[in-house]
Amino acid sequence: SLNPSATGRAFLKALLRLSNKTGLCPKALQLSHQVHKGEDPVDEGSFGEVYRGNVANRTVAVKVFRVNQRTDMSKLMKTVWREAIIWCQLCHANVLPCYGIHRLSNSNRIGLVSPWMESGNIVDYLKGSPSSNRLLLLKDIASGLSYLHKNKIVHGDLKGPNILVSTSGRACLADFGLSRLADPALLGWTSVRTGTAKSTGTARWQAPELLDPDDEADPKTTTASDVYSYGCVGYEIMTGNVPFHTTKNHYSIPMLVVAGHRPPKPYFTDPACQEYGLTEPIWSFIEASWKQDPDSRPTASELQQNEIFSPLVDHRPTQDWGETSAAEFRRWAVPS
Repeated sequence: SLNPSATGRAFLKALLRLSNKTGLCPKALQLSHQVHKGEDPVDEGSFGEVYRGNVANRTVAVKVFRVNQRTDMSKLMKTVWREAIIWCQLCHANVLPCYGIHRLSNSNRIGLVSPWMESGNIVDYLKGSPSSNRLLLLKDIASGLSYLHKNKIVHGDLKGPNILVSTSGRACLADFGLSRLADPALLGWTSVRTGTAKSTGTARWQAPELLDPDDEADPKTTTASDVYSYGCVGYEIMTGNVPFHTTKNHYSIPMLVVAGHRPPKPYFTDPACQEYGLTEPIWSFIEASWKQDPDSRPTASELQQNEIFSPLVDHRPTQDWGETSAAEFRRWAVPS
């Protein structure tokens, strides 16, 4: 798995350089002949469609990237190879593993293969299990985010729909890096149809520095903008509502965020306080992630170690992704 040591990073950089120069992907990551996917997608995002499939009788999710005639296929493939190489090295209980790459037969379309998460995303999970310990889930997300940041990885699109729940009831980060694969220049789309940083689709979770209309350059996501999004996810989990859910004109949300507005604290009589466990210390914890100045926000590691998590007792089974890490899965699923 990915090692933050100098040796591990040097090896990964060399592998990424080689893939970028040749336009090729390591053979060990290619699962094309082993994957059997369904005909119809079960979900879709700004990057493409999600299919349910199987590899050697194991259920998997296949994220297939949408392309059209204007798509720069060479650039797209290099970007997908890069994301896959990085993602396949990761191994953490709160980060969804990547098993490898699937190239569709008779097509130039490609996708990434990961475990199928029966519990779905955290929003759907909490609707079905409203009495779940939401603070434990917040700790899971902070732990996964801290792991990514320690490995120099910015998630870039942290929000409820991109956080899945495992069979052990743990929150797992997914779809990190995929925001780069929804780049309009890459896919040949107009910006109206894509999930860029300034689009309204994800603006509810986006940091103010990513939404400033005076900044003509397309802003880059950072570890600090991830932390802001974490605060929005905290609001989403603890209240059961998306940020700014009472704002009727969602196109005004970016202006509100840039001006320093944040979702209001729920009243004491709200289900957030009466049923979901929102307290004054937890609200202060969420607000700390929302600071306007990126440098004033805590780091993901500081979030993970916050004292609000100290009293928690975790009786959930350990998360070992079944029999496999991603590397073990490939050794098992791909005949040599």
